[in-house]
Amino acid sequence: MAEEKKTSADAEVVAEKEVKTTEETKVEEKKDSTKTSSVGGTCCGSECAEGSNIFVWLVVIVIAIGVVIFFTQRGDDGESEAKPVSDKISEEVSAAALTMVEENLVAPGTEVTIGVITEESGLYKIELTVQGQEVTSYMTKDKTKFIPQLIDAEELEDVVEGEESEIPSIEVQTKSDKPEVELFIMSHCPYGTQMEKGILPVLDTLGNTIDMQWKFVDYAMHGELEVKEQMRQYCIQESAPNKFNDYLGCFLAGVSGNETEAKTCMTKLQINSAVVAQCEKTLDAKYGILASLADKASWVSGQFPQFNIHKEDGEKYGVQGSPTLVINGEKIQSGRDSASILAAVCSAFNTPPAACNEVLSAESPAPGFGTGVDVSGASAEAGCGA
Repeated sequence: MAEEKKTSADAEVVAEKEVKTTEETKVEEKKDSTKTSSVGGTCCGSECAEGSNIFVWLVVIVIAIGVVIFFTQRGDDGESEAKPVSDKISEEVSAAALTMVEENLVAPGTEVTIGVITEESGLYKIELTVQGQEVTSYMTKDKTKFIPQLIDAEELEDVVEGEESEIPSIEVQTKSDKPEVELFIMSHCPYGTQMEKGILPVLDTLGNTIDMQWKFVDYAMHGELEVKEQMRQYCIQESAPNKFNDYLGCFLAGVSGNETEAKTCMTKLQINSAVVAQCEKTLDAKYGILASLADKASWVSGQFPQFNIHKEDGEKYGVQGSPTLVINGEKIQSGRDSASILAAVCSAFNTPPAACNEVLSAESPAPGFGTGVDVSGASAEAGCGA
């Protein structure tokens, strides 16, 4: 087929704007070419209550730059109208796109539906629905590159030239000799883990000059896995506080945050699993955590089990989602890179220690588990919240 013989250069083209499909080129969505993933749970949204799950996309900026530059050099002589594809191609592209999205771009349990597949400007145009929100994405003809969303060329030039807006400086108004730092998270919220990865180097730098307290939001959005991991983390803090930061660093570096990875980290750090297990039983008896998990009638907004260990503190500060940073009793909207967090914490000292002059990374960690940095910046203010 002619479409299959297009050059690799054509495969890298992205249209400057979405072309409306004409009546002759409209494609009826077929049930047998639609792939759906609904594994349970809910993804995290932008600014907690906004629920903008679409912006979980981690855009690979190098690919995007190459695509836009190529388009501007090529001009408008390429084909741009959307054209139908065969059922076979639709099925292949749907499967490839679903795999890329689920494994790399959204939190576990996010509902992703692949809709109509067409061909446009030498690319496959894919209509996606993520948690009920529609987004148009593209995939190259060889199905090796996925472009979550188009980037405006003028905006991209600003980024390349370093003209992007910077995170505003944050200064804590309430000073103290030993600042109290409280971080409220959900253990499997991609943005909570992002903040945790950013703050760990700060804790290594400042040591016992601050009072660090790890706390949990009073409901869990990511199912049984999250509920049990939060119980485990609370009990490691109780039974082996000097090993908790190392445990967390090990756990966050894992692939998926499952129980096997957690136990591997405990074994590596010689954390007594029997003591932790007994603590979990005591904790459950006090707060009815597992009973709440089983009783859906008690769930927050009818969707999420309660997790009330730090409920009183959360209500005091008006915590609604993950992550929420509180320093000396003030909620702080800090950047999630280590340099920004260090600056925010150090602004809370009456007399900052010499460690506040340390230079830490200004790159935000990637959301979710694993290492790496957030190349897109799309998650800078995103969070998990009902």
